[in-house]
Amino acid sequence: DWSSDVCKLANWSKLQSGIVIWLDVDPEVIMKRIEGTDRPLLQNDQPLETLTKLLEERKGRYEEADVRIEVTAEMDENDTANAVIREVHDFIDNNPPAWKQAKAKAQAEGLDWVQ
Repeated sequence: DWSSDVCKLANWSKLQSGIVIWLDVDPEVIMKRIEGTDRPLLQNDQPLETLTKLLEERKGRYEEADVRIEVTAEMDENDTANAVIREVHDFIDNNPPAWKQAKAKAQAEGLDWVQ
């Protein structure tokens, strides 16, 4: 279960080498979407309560993600993918890699080796 892996510090450190995206979905929406699947942690008499508790326990780590996408019941896979693309694009624009900043600074200072 990848979602539980983010709670392990070693795994979180590895994830942070890239862009971490949190798909923030209400438990009721998750339950509806996973209906008919076999989710081991939810095989009990109170799956919604269990899921709500798990999400609450993990929320602190999830909030450390670079990008948060609020997924609503009205959004299908394409809507969600489009939201992810938009938000990741904006994140990259607002947080350029260090090399890009160094190159822009060098060019601004007239260093021609970066052209």
